[in-house]
Amino acid sequence: MATYIVDASVVVETLVEGPHSSNARLLFHKLLRGDVIVVPEFCLVECTNVLWKQVRFQNMPKPQAERLLSDLRALPLKRVPVKKLLPVALDIGLRHHLAVYDSIYIALALRSGYPLISLDHPQVAAAEAEGVVLKPLTDFRD
Repeated sequence: MATYIVDASVVVETLVEGPHSSNARLLFHKLLRGDVIVVPEFCLVECTNVLWKQVRFQNMPKPQAERLLSDLRALPLKRVPVKKLLPVALDIGLRHHLAVYDSIYIALALRSGYPLISLDHPQVAAAEAEGVVLKPLTDFRD
């Protein structure tokens, strides 16, 4: 059994077809075997915003977005509050010119000691610089 901090970029990859969707789906399949995926409380908002963008700018039908939102809400993600992570996230963001919402994932990984899985290259670079253990999504394959 393993625990991972997972960025919204990876969660979205399970919903909207992308280059790493098969890897993301395999990662989430591991939840059935007892693995735990931890996300900051606002991750669902980030993912829902991506669905909104898909409808608004990529011609995704609204009913499809609504089904995907239902799938998102059903994912057994362990959501954690971010209030106590904000000071560290602000420092990380300022040091690495990274948005605070991306820095929260790094702060959460630092606090918990769990590996971070992300497809966001600037976030990955900042996480490496901060000493966060990273787990490549490509490690999850058939």
